[in-house]
Amino acid sequence: MSPLMGRPSLRGTALLGRELALLLAILISSAPLSMLLDGSSWLTLTLAATAPVIVSGAVLRSLLRHLWLVPLAQLVVLAVMLLVMESVQGLVSVSDGPIALVTAQTSIFPGAMSELASGTAPMTLGSRGTVAVVLLMALGTLILDLVYVDLGWHTPTGLALLGTLLIPALQAPEGGSWWTVAGPVLAGLLILATRTLHADPSYIEGDRRPQAGPLPMPLRTAGAAVVGTLLIASLAMPLGAALPQIAPTQVALDMDVINQWQNRDMPQLGPVMIDDDISVRRSLLEQSDAEVLRYSTTAAEPSYLRLRTLNSFDGENFTADVSGEEPLLGRTAFSDARTDGTAVAGTSADLETTEISVEDLAGDRLPAPSDIRRVTTSDAEVSDALSVQPTNGEIAMSGVRTSLVGLGYTVTTETSPASPEALRTVDPAVFDQPLEAGYIRTEEVPQIAVDLADQVRADAGAENAFDTAVAYQEYFNSSFAYSLTVNSPPGEDPLESFLADRIGYCEQFAASFALMMTSQGYPTRVAIGFTPGEQDGDQWSVTAKNAHAWPEVWFGPEYGWVRFEPTPSAAANGVSTPSVTEDGSGQDDSDAAEEPSEAPTTEDPEEASASEEAVTTEDPARSADASTSDGGGLVTDPATVQRVEGGVFTLLILGFLVAAGGAAAVVLVRRHRVNSRDARWDQYVQGATGDDAEGERGSGDGAGDGPLDPADAAILAERIRRRAGELAWTELTWELVVRDRVLRLIGWTGAWGSPPQRIALDDSLPPGRALEDLLAQIAAGDTEVTDEDHAAAARIASACTAARYAAPLPEPGAAAAAQATASATPPSAGSARDAAAPSAPGPSTPASADGASEPATDTMASLRADSDQLIALIRRAR
Repeated sequence: MSPLMGRPSLRGTALLGRELALLLAILISSAPLSMLLDGSSWLTLTLAATAPVIVSGAVLRSLLRHLWLVPLAQLVVLAVMLLVMESVQGLVSVSDGPIALVTAQTSIFPGAMSELASGTAPMTLGSRGTVAVVLLMALGTLILDLVYVDLGWHTPTGLALLGTLLIPALQAPEGGSWWTVAGPVLAGLLILATRTLHADPSYIEGDRRPQAGPLPMPLRTAGAAVVGTLLIASLAMPLGAALPQIAPTQVALDMDVINQWQNRDMPQLGPVMIDDDISVRRSLLEQSDAEVLRYSTTAAEPSYLRLRTLNSFDGENFTADVSGEEPLLGRTAFSDARTDGTAVAGTSADLETTEISVEDLAGDRLPAPSDIRRVTTSDAEVSDALSVQPTNGEIAMSGVRTSLVGLGYTVTTETSPASPEALRTVDPAVFDQPLEAGYIRTEEVPQIAVDLADQVRADAGAENAFDTAVAYQEYFNSSFAYSLTVNSPPGEDPLESFLADRIGYCEQFAASFALMMTSQGYPTRVAIGFTPGEQDGDQWSVTAKNAHAWPEVWFGPEYGWVRFEPTPSAAANGVSTPSVTEDGSGQDDSDAAEEPSEAPTTEDPEEASASEEAVTTEDPARSADASTSDGGGLVTDPATVQRVEGGVFTLLILGFLVAAGGAAAVVLVRRHRVNSRDARWDQYVQGATGDDAEGERGSGDGAGDGPLDPADAAILAERIRRRAGELAWTELTWELVVRDRVLRLIGWTGAWGSPPQRIALDDSLPPGRALEDLLAQIAAGDTEVTDEDHAAAARIASACTAARYAAPLPEPGAAAAAQATASATPPSAGSARDAAAPSAPGPSTPASADGASEPATDTMASLRADSDQLIALIRRAR
């Protein structure tokens, strides 16, 4: 890219090979991002950000003659790529015009910074966060592409890729899989290996350093490397244990600073629309594979297992504000839990038995299927403490141990008689019953839920509760993405943020669905528990990952509370569409779980939820520690986000100011150098043709304002030629000094593939021979020296030789005085010949003294052009 870099531009297969090597190295080195980004998005986003930059770089370098234009053109490609991404994500509309597109960025990137600052690892990116991450990756790729391909700096590029090991350090200090470490290491080695593997021979021509060409004995070198690696690997552990150990400090970190930064006094998970005492999200984020319970059942399709029922929304959260062993609606319903063991809507043939064994569970609730008819246990203490809550369908315990490990119990349930046709024809009057009893209230339903519910219901053309519920279920399944790590931006309502970003977790789906149904006059509550789990032989195994939240809609006493499933199947925790909605909607699970079209990304996080009080078996002290740890669920408060955003924007502004100041400084320095050079050259004209001539015209006998004498004009022209020759020689010498300094500085970095040849003027030689020797040094490299270059050097050498070795020039006016003396003295023999000779050495005397300054100026301009020509040749020399 720069002649000072000492290497030709890559072309053809050599260029393509370097670009592909860089692309592969960046993709490999992005492995640690898998600890920060959920699913496979880390690889998808890296490929989307790097491929356009590298491919465009290879194409542009093959097409453009001036390589300094390549990074600028790549920035244009990057801007177009971001515009396409923002348009696809629905963040901007190209039809709005350029002003609207630029204005939209002021909301996209601040929102992206807020999303990234408040997210937890591994996180699923929203649309704005996706754009920001791709932009950062693309800019990093552009820098690496410039440094590696154009400048050929292998070591900085390899170290930068190796440094990706540190990217997840703050979010995931515990580290990740082995390949998250191996990836950056292999990427760095790949880049460093290309220092010795050059597809273009011109890269290594004349470079005798070991790393500049193929290895002379590759097998021996490879064997030595393997032996050294094995020695380090085998001796590191025993030697490390044998060496003296540094005693650890009692307090390794300033916990006050850490607590202040992480805001430990705030709720760690932020607002989630579910009572934090019941929320499953904290345990869900722990990603525990611990088996919670095992069970066997006679049911053909096992149902969800309920722990808690939340019936009241207080404007911020769903809570459970009722309990007791009597029906709370003033009447019994099919879904009410009973203990008599008899069927309500059918016969004993409709009863199903589920035998449950607790493996790892704590709390005051026992998980059980819906529509309970009997609960039995062999533990007398537990049997006495059991109480079945009819309306909520919960099995509560009081006054017993919190750990239930080893407990076995049997639950008898009844198959629901609900069908799509029956639910569509339910008497509308039954929907008032939970509202009149105060079990469900509509006063606190946010207006945003009301508006969305009206819109979705109208679009679906739903005219009854069942079709409305199916419409909402399909709306969430088809238009939203699932993620546990998404958080509401600081200061925003969690419901508004969830509905706007269209990404969230099971509790948000269930709560939003319940609010929307209740706003239409159809009472809906939220249940917390587990999905059926995975079948293991004749039994089913339920782990913490099967924890879940779902909504239940009231359809009157005949059918009770009926489950719906708005959470997308991407939750991957065993969620399933209720069979009653499958029959009624005519869609299978794959349709209902269609990936979102407007959500930024749909991940497969393998997470599930578990009730915090139900899943944990830790002691209180350990639980207290866990509640204040990051745990993957930390959400900073608005003050923290403002600090992060303020710091980022301050850095961006400072970076812009530094870049602008640097560009301005470069322009000003160059302008100053040009002006200073012009002033130096102009000084010779003013000093020689102006001052001397005016002095001469102002002296003498009555010659004040007369024309300059031809002899004096010849003296002034020669004086200017000699001064210009000395100035040109000085400029050439200084250019060589600057070149030598730059070569030493850049050579110290080890960035050369083939270092430029060092050239210099030999001051011990006469100017003519010194300049010819300089041209010979340049010609010995890859730079062509033309006849014009030799002619320019000859003219400068002639002027400089005259300045150094010719006789001093007489002062102007000396020739006129000599002629006056000669006219008063009789001529002697040969005096005519002496008078005919010129009085001073120099170029031919002009025909007229009136234009004496023009030849002098032309002489100076000619030598300045010669100096410019040789300086350009020196800068091209390699």
